Amino acid sequence: MQLSGTVVYWHDDKGYGFVVCEQTTEKLFFHIRDNTQRNLRPQNGDRLQFSLQQDHKGRNIAAPWQLISANTKTNTNQISATRSKLKLAGERDIAHTNYIALIFRIIVLVAVILGLLFGKLLYVLPLLYIEASLFTYWLYKADKDAAIARHGSRLTEESLQLFSLIGGWPGAYIAQQKLAHKRSKRSFRREFALVILGNSLLIICLLSPWGQQFLARMAIWA
Repeated sequence: MQLSGTVVYWHDDKGYGFVVCEQTTEKLFFHIRDNTQRNLRPQNGDRLQFSLQQDHKGRNIAAPWQLISANTKTNTNQISATRSKLKLAGERDIAHTNYIALIFRIIVLVAVILGLLFGKLLYVLPLLYIEASLFTYWLYKADKDAAIARHGSRLTEESLQLFSLIGGWPGAYIAQQKLAHKRSKRSFRREFALVILGNSLLIICLLSPWGQQFLARMAIWA
């Protein structure tokens, strides 16, 4: 089935962009290599006709595609309206992600306090690390998707580092490698290394005789 849509972002130097499908309102990636009109290049506001395919990660993309109308004032107005809608949608998504992140932090805090009071913290920690890693990976993916979509609202680096600090650093490391996100910024990488070091030292201290004594003193209902 042939679909159509308006180009909302085009990076001519790299030969890729995004088109919003008029039939589904989905924002789709498209690449110059899939252009059936080799002598024509799109611009923001142009309308494309395309088929729907999937990339190697199973995501929908517009391919192959062709230019069906050039940029006009009407199209410019349409793209401005579309961008505004996408920006609002992106802000809502990030706000929702931040809300879930807040709830998760509260759950982790409560679990740590209960683990201390019942003398079971060392038994709770492995589960917390697994859950925090899965959640942190999800946060990285959400921030990566926002970056690709060029949303103005993004997760803060402090928030990502915080979840690494509370046990999610294994998930953060996997996300950095697999999603190619936040692994090239040196300052972020330095902070991340300190987070791993601090986390490791904390675990060593808790497993030491001094740490065992501390946990025993903190336990009220052991």
